[in-house]
Amino acid sequence: MEYPKALVTEGMARIMIPKLSPSEGETLEGARSRAPVFYNPVMKMNRDSAILALGALQRRLSRPLTICEPMCGTGIRGIRMALEVPGVREAVLGDMSYHAIRLAEGNIRMNGVGDRVRVRRMEANLLLSLHARPLARFDYTDIDPYGTPAPFIDTATRATRRDGMVALTATDMAPLCGVNVRACLRKYGSTSLRTGYSHESALRILAGAFVRGAAVHEVASMPVFGFFADHYIRLYMRLDRGKRRADESLREMGYLLYCSGCRSFRSVRGGLAKEGGFCDVCGSEMKAEGPLWLGDLADAGFCSDMIECSEDSFIGSNRRLMKIIGNVRGEIGMPPGFFVIDELSSDLGVASRRIEPVIDGLKAAGFKATRSHTDSRGLKTDAPVEAVKGIILEADA
Repeated sequence: MEYPKALVTEGMARIMIPKLSPSEGETLEGARSRAPVFYNPVMKMNRDSAILALGALQRRLSRPLTICEPMCGTGIRGIRMALEVPGVREAVLGDMSYHAIRLAEGNIRMNGVGDRVRVRRMEANLLLSLHARPLARFDYTDIDPYGTPAPFIDTATRATRRDGMVALTATDMAPLCGVNVRACLRKYGSTSLRTGYSHESALRILAGAFVRGAAVHEVASMPVFGFFADHYIRLYMRLDRGKRRADESLREMGYLLYCSGCRSFRSVRGGLAKEGGFCDVCGSEMKAEGPLWLGDLADAGFCSDMIECSEDSFIGSNRRLMKIIGNVRGEIGMPPGFFVIDELSSDLGVASRRIEPVIDGLKAAGFKATRSHTDSRGLKTDAPVEAVKGIILEADA
């Protein structure tokens, strides 16, 4: 059955997508969900980040790359990678939808990459499992489902070379941000909380789930770049071989303890002797979130490589993405979690303060401080909550 199509340009690719015809009163997102093949222009920045991350990986590996996108939809991501990343030797795309396969095949031909990009009609886990043997693995595997990537962590790990990279997108923010705690425990094996820094915690829960899943196969993993934007989180995980390195990755696992009374928080590596204990500042009970990843969510060198790759690409004009990369790099070395200036100001009974004077005040007092990329009003610092509140009271309104 044929359906109306439209031609769009994204990056260096020109692709056909289903032409949307929203019903009366229907949202554009609703019309997209009804389309025979899903294409979301809002995720362009997600795909732009993949181009830069794959380029940075290619610089480090210095060899022709094999990549896999087992849920390809229109094929836009894999096609763009073949067109925009030097050194992509082979891209294997997959989808369960007959319409998606036909559309992706046509888009591959239209962009002249049929010699390097092929598509298979196959369930994602099955496709990845077929490439789990050592000589068949990919350098880069991109997991971008509708919802949670959790069901694909095991097969993505097995299908990726031990010096390669797995990219993960999660759009199920309600479980990851403490709105649906049972779903988070079921999908990610972690307890989530509703806090001011929930979007950062979401990244840490996903990273932790991947680290634990990879360690089952004696594979070490760590985030080299992760961010939150719009309605999703995105993580790029580098893999390494060896049980000793896997054990080292697991040492970065632990819990975040949060006090809803004074909004203080602290991290605990390893396990918990009890649920959370009591707050050292106000004596209230602290709630535990985790297990999750407590280490850095990015690698400084990898971020720099992404920025360098952008200088040779039109993606460098994507100011929002470049700002996110810079801000994420600025968070390296900072403790997990952050304070929301508006929440602390409200607790103190004062008008919301500008964040820059508070950051300057904390630095002048000898603390580290920076803005969170997940929240423009989020303050990452190693200062205790009492010190932050003191600076807020001193700062100009």
